[in-house]
Amino acid sequence: MKISKAIANSFSALKDMGEIANSKKWQAIDTPGDLFEIINRYIQMEMPETKEELAKECDADLPWAENHFQERINPNCNHNPGYEYQNWPYYKVNTKDNDKKFRKEGEEEGETFFSHTYMERFWPDKTLKGTGKMGYNFGNFADLIERLKEDPGSRQAFYAIWHPQDSNNDGVRLPCTIGYHFLIRNGKLHLAYLIRSCDIFRHFKNDIYMTVRLAQYVRDQVDPTLELGKLSMWIGSLHCWNVEKALLDGKIMKYESIF
Repeated sequence: MKISKAIANSFSALKDMGEIANSKKWQAIDTPGDLFEIINRYIQMEMPETKEELAKECDADLPWAENHFQERINPNCNHNPGYEYQNWPYYKVNTKDNDKKFRKEGEEEGETFFSHTYMERFWPDKTLKGTGKMGYNFGNFADLIERLKEDPGSRQAFYAIWHPQDSNNDGVRLPCTIGYHFLIRNGKLHLAYLIRSCDIFRHFKNDIYMTVRLAQYVRDQVDPTLELGKLSMWIGSLHCWNVEKALLDGKIMKYESIF
């Protein structure tokens, strides 16, 4: 299935099968309203070989999505808070959430950071050690690429964005992405993408864009002769705000016009 059709079908599924849901918190702040959601959404789509074709299929927020993808994969850019968050097209819409950053004890006012960034998760400090008797060191995204170079048939090429610390109930903003599983079979690179929560209007198309760009990047690093296979995406909660559900029809028509 083409990406544009998968996106259109997902908007239709939310419109037809969505239910009102509520929780106490949304991105570490008090929930501003009810959500309209479907749960356990699973979709498969063919990954385009080029970023130009991908951009057309996703209708992503460019150039932001590409710039933020480049920020994520740059090993010298494991910054917090980073730079591209300020250029996100929806950034200034929710200033209450955007301003909820953190300041280390002893830092001057204005020196702020987030509870996490994707750059930090892609490029963690490799001197850190995990738990248990072995307590071996953290790896980073470059280690995943080396694993696939050394063993293209590996079933272990999973990169986790969700860390054990995220299970602690500290009341901070947590990653939406759980992780990525890369699998090379029969000359094709496939990717499974697990994401716990996704806003269908503001994040869905951009998450797909950056995930396929990640597959293209891994392909180019591991073996440029590989073709891209399927993106399999599981979304725990695919949603919009309940007050926005009347806008779903317009997005369905837009993506249907692409495919």
